[in-house]
Amino acid sequence: MKNARTLIPALIIAATAGFATYPSFAQPRDCNGMGPMGGERGQAMRADRMQNRQQQLHDALKLKPEQEAAWTKFQSTHPFANGMQRPDRTEIAKLTAPERAEKMLEQQKKHQEAMSQHVSAMKAFYDQLTPEQKKVFDEHSMQRPNRGDRGPRGGGQGPRGPGGPGAGMPPAAS
Repeated sequence: MKNARTLIPALIIAATAGFATYPSFAQPRDCNGMGPMGGERGQAMRADRMQNRQQQLHDALKLKPEQEAAWTKFQSTHPFANGMQRPDRTEIAKLTAPERAEKMLEQQKKHQEAMSQHVSAMKAFYDQLTPEQKKVFDEHSMQRPNRGDRGPRGGGQGPRGPGGPGAGMPPAAS
């Protein structure tokens, strides 16, 4: 009877530990298409979010008809507006390490060229804005959408205001 009293709780603890560690044995998910923001659905959601954000900027700027052409050019040159995407992971996996590095370098060059065109279009558009519109544009370009109080990349600490995380503590040294 004494052994049964110690055996049953030990079995319960062992079973609980087994169930608790089960997720660690699951297959890791590939972020490119498997997660909630991956694949076509995620791309569509990001495209919608980008379009909504650009529409908000357009509305806030209150553009004049003569500024619309520059706005359209600025929007059309955005690297992701033209469907720039990452290479297919299955194709990349078939390459050797030096070939993958070359492919990455090629993608970076394409992205840099697209960004150069976008910056040129942005400058041309910005030059047509009034001082008030420039202020709105500058403020909008500094905002990071959907960040909330999470800090960079979803981590970090929130606001250090009264009652917020880290309230009453000195700021962390950099």
